[in-house]
Amino acid sequence: MIAARGSAAGWPARGTRILLHGLLLLLTALGGCTRAAPDSIRFGLPTAPVTLDPRYAMDAVSARLVRLLHRGLVDFDAAARPQANLASWQQLGPTDCRFTRVTDVRFSDGRALTAADVVATYAAVRDPARGSPLRARLDNVSVVRAVDATTVEFALRQPDPLFAGVLTLGILAAADAARPRDAWQVSNGAFMRVAARADGSVRLCRRRDGAWVDFVVVKDANVRALKLLGGELDLMQGNIPPEVYDWLATRPGLRAQQTAGTTFSYLGFNLTVPALANRAVRAAIAHAIDRVAITDYVFRGQARPAATLLPPTHWAVAPDLAVPTYDRERARTLLRAAGYDDEHRLQLHYKTSADSFRLRLATILQAQLAAVGIDLQIESLDWATLYADIAAGRVEVYGLSWVGLQLPDIFRQAFHSTALPPHGLNRARYQVVEVDRLIEAAEHSPDSARRRQLYHAIERRLLYDFPYVPLWFEDQTVVMGDAIEGYHTDADGNFDALADTRRVSAHGAD
Repeated sequence: MIAARGSAAGWPARGTRILLHGLLLLLTALGGCTRAAPDSIRFGLPTAPVTLDPRYAMDAVSARLVRLLHRGLVDFDAAARPQANLASWQQLGPTDCRFTRVTDVRFSDGRALTAADVVATYAAVRDPARGSPLRARLDNVSVVRAVDATTVEFALRQPDPLFAGVLTLGILAAADAARPRDAWQVSNGAFMRVAARADGSVRLCRRRDGAWVDFVVVKDANVRALKLLGGELDLMQGNIPPEVYDWLATRPGLRAQQTAGTTFSYLGFNLTVPALANRAVRAAIAHAIDRVAITDYVFRGQARPAATLLPPTHWAVAPDLAVPTYDRERARTLLRAAGYDDEHRLQLHYKTSADSFRLRLATILQAQLAAVGIDLQIESLDWATLYADIAAGRVEVYGLSWVGLQLPDIFRQAFHSTALPPHGLNRARYQVVEVDRLIEAAEHSPDSARRRQLYHAIERRLLYDFPYVPLWFEDQTVVMGDAIEGYHTDADGNFDALADTRRVSAHGAD
């Protein structure tokens, strides 16, 4: 049954909305969302956010929603260069950086954002008792202090020429920074939180005009497509199978957008598993995969083979990196060197999401690996369980993606020996002294050309060691109803344009 226009399935009908809105007026009198909300824009999501707390957001959906709610000191432009968001910065010395608020930012309760909020937010992330996965990014920070109401200084343990780009963390009110995970109450971004459902669906309210956006979780892409066609959704983005996207693009009343993306997909390994601790096994897996066939025919040209996790346009990408070749005989030779053959086949367990397209990709990888002597057992899990298992090391091989990588500090987060979970994102448990030294040298080099050379060396070593197997960069695809105006995404798949998106009817804007 198709929901009535303006009431995404499961959300309150308009009569209930009036009562709900009356309560919201009492709670947010000084913030936005102070008029009767129009029919919401219904945005279909393939997975639920794990959290809306900027101190803990790591998955793509959470990070994109957090950007709508909580702005940070710094953001990036289209060329991955840091730029002022809440504050501009000044380098006072090799280990001191001053940030000064550049706009009059207010939280949704009407209170002005101050330096005390910045200090409290960063203190919460740096507090080991709170277990923030972002804490490792701030290991180089020794002190965060408020100079006055609008100025904050960061003192570093060692010089870091790229430090400004680290400070993208969304800022919480000081009182909220003292609260437990997800217990925050006010936001400083374009939206504020209104409601959440047990399935992960979220309702946000745009502060400048009170418009609602319902993020509705519909895990199956085919069901999402049917809801879009039937008017139960206005817009869908993310995890749209290429054939579904191509079909929707031909339907009357819908518009499709495709943007070259930076989402990097890869096979991850747990190197504490004896077979996977052997580089020859990991290299065999890398050479057993036919990336070109998958990107051309399965993705229908909506992806590009990858050699490293940074996108091709990134300033730190080594120009001589080559995508691992598809070479079955080489893969078999490597496996034989590791002690495996047709009579002693390698058995591995592969975890992936329950998304139907990801499962299809998993079966293709399963077939390609089987052809060289590797038997892959596939287990599909809901996103939250998959992510928890990966973080806890309850995996052998897994499929995952990095989204929105901007700074090469990802090398420290994902590959430095000190970044083992829960203190970092080194999920492979990869520990190589030479790589640690290269990472540290790149971070501390004052010379940009030398720093670039060091990052190139890191990428070459990772491409040789294969602590992960690079697969491809996926494009960003969006399909929306003709009534949606002003929405677009970027290479990172952000939802930022919702700040200016509206739904129009024959009689004008809703």
